[in-house]
Amino acid sequence: MEKEEIQKIASRCLSCKTKPCRKGCPLTNDITEFIKCIKEEKYREAYEILLDTTILQPICGRICPHKKQCQGACIRGIKGEAVDIGTLETFIGDMAIENNWPIKKIYKEYRNKKIAIIGGGPAGITASAYLARRGFSVKIFEKHSKIGGLLVHGIPDFRLPRKVIKETMQKVIDLGIEISTNQELGVNLKLEDLEKEYDAILLCFGANISSKMNIEGENLDRCIWRK
Repeated sequence: MEKEEIQKIASRCLSCKTKPCRKGCPLTNDITEFIKCIKEEKYREAYEILLDTTILQPICGRICPHKKQCQGACIRGIKGEAVDIGTLETFIGDMAIENNWPIKKIYKEYRNKKIAIIGGGPAGITASAYLARRGFSVKIFEKHSKIGGLLVHGIPDFRLPRKVIKETMQKVIDLGIEISTNQELGVNLKLEDLEKEYDAILLCFGANISSKMNIEGENLDRCIWRK
């Protein structure tokens, strides 16, 4: 999307002092402030503001249910159309990739603490990035051959381009995070072994088993349940 179109979208933001959009965001992104920077064409600043709460801007901007969250709380939406926050976040995330803006470290020296993250999906990736930014030595253990989790295995390419995932993941890896793939907890990876080497272990392997309805007949052939 061209900058002129982005400016039109951003100009609709009322910069509410109460920031209802921020309250509607699960990550509490400072939405009014990053949009304010867009209005002033301070795109790098907008990126730095988003980095405080999310390192997945080009991904969240595309797939988050904005209409139920930040946009759903937008004052503009009461009597008209809410500000298209998702498009603005995507624009900043894509610009960060295009211009190779890094995820800056807050502490430049390691704290001599080692953290093991089990699971390389959105939760594990985000946790590892914020720990690495603060100087911790982090290693991700992923059961598949590549990190990404649900982003790779659960969302189709037309919804979330694989190139966007790859480039976003690379920015996280560039923080100095180690990645060990084909490592599954309980199979070829044991907690007791990790406890000997790491100061802390964070479990981020998600909930990959479908919920059951517990009703008669749900296990019959050709019976499909969709949420």
